[in-house]
Amino acid sequence: MAHQNADDATALYRLYDASDVLLYVGISVTPEARWKAHLYGPDRFPWARTVARRTVEWHPDRADALRAERQVVLAERPMHNGTHNYSNVAFDPDRWPRISNGDRKTPIVAALIREEITTGRWSPGQRLPPLKVMASAAAVSTSIVSKASGELQREGLLTFESGRGLFVSVASKPL
Repeated sequence: MAHQNADDATALYRLYDASDVLLYVGISVTPEARWKAHLYGPDRFPWARTVARRTVEWHPDRADALRAERQVVLAERPMHNGTHNYSNVAFDPDRWPRISNGDRKTPIVAALIREEITTGRWSPGQRLPPLKVMASAAAVSTSIVSKASGELQREGLLTFESGRGLFVSVASKPL
């Protein structure tokens, strides 16, 4: 489909496989060129060879297309979008105490994360902040937060997704 709107118009495109599974959602001012880049360019993706159908909708500008992309990804959950494909927990570092040197740090950090989950402040499916951010809030090393998150993964409260981060387990529920 040709660029059909004003000069700053931006396309929101969806890529589907032969079973009509939504593979990817993106934006571009030149969607045809972008599709080819997915296939052949430096940022090519193996899944791009399975695209059987494409759709495009034009938005008046990039900002509008970005808003639409976020909404579509959150609502339709394409298989290969990392960005926007999850919601982040609301993390308030001021709620966390700074842990002193004499304290047993790993169990305290685990308790802090567990409390965020069991009180319902962090919901199933939400992504946790980076380990470095939580470590800074509690004044501990990232290895302490990593050990605490490992403990919570064994308890079934957290799930790790390679390349995406730590998530509140879908099976976890507030008490």
